[in-house]
Amino acid sequence: MKEAQILKKLGFTEYETRAYLSLAKLGTSTVREIIEDSKLPRNKAYESLQNLEAKGKIVLVPVSPKKYKIVNPEVFNDEIDSMRKEVDSLIKLIEKPKINKHEEFFWIIKGKKEIHNYFAAENSKIEKELLICHTISNSYFKNIKSIKQCIDRGVKVKILTPHNQKLSETYNLLKNMGIEIRTYDEKKYGTLQRISIFDNNSASIVIGSPEVKSHEDYVMLWTESRIFSNMLKSYFLSIWNSIK
Repeated sequence: MKEAQILKKLGFTEYETRAYLSLAKLGTSTVREIIEDSKLPRNKAYESLQNLEAKGKIVLVPVSPKKYKIVNPEVFNDEIDSMRKEVDSLIKLIEKPKINKHEEFFWIIKGKKEIHNYFAAENSKIEKELLICHTISNSYFKNIKSIKQCIDRGVKVKILTPHNQKLSETYNLLKNMGIEIRTYDEKKYGTLQRISIFDNNSASIVIGSPEVKSHEDYVMLWTESRIFSNMLKSYFLSIWNSIK
């Protein structure tokens, strides 16, 4: 139940959550009615209701037998706003330049799904140019949406891929999207590395099928070294420019 998850995120215990939701469902109710609906042990029901009353979430109605009712549910909006501000503050702290000036230039991302997700996230940051050397396949199209968004922002996208006569229509489809495509002969150039270069600032090399059998074992080397990125760009362009 989503309501229970929300209450727990706002600091309610399991028993307090069940008692509160029963009261929300029943309206003003006796302890007995709340116990019957929530299936709480009697002692836990009393304890939870007392805690909720102390937190100002419910009040005791002075009737006989005693009843409880929910008050000021609007206060949750204030608590959520406060939580949102705390999350924003945490994000700013994470993104703030670190005191430790040591920079890491290389990372390893493992797993085909994780690699696709990382690509999609990084594609959203590209401003000028995306260079890709990769085989066109069904799995590749998982990132085509983020690539299309790059093009819509004015990013130039170039794809270098092995020639496959069966994919002629696919090549035309990608070209119509605004992607520049050049195909190469594997007999002449061999199997090229799966590389991507992002704005000359970062780059990646992916090791997957057929070298790796399991999708969970796919590996991507990610770098934010401009020197290494430019080296891969030179490699990419040397082949790109040799193909007419």
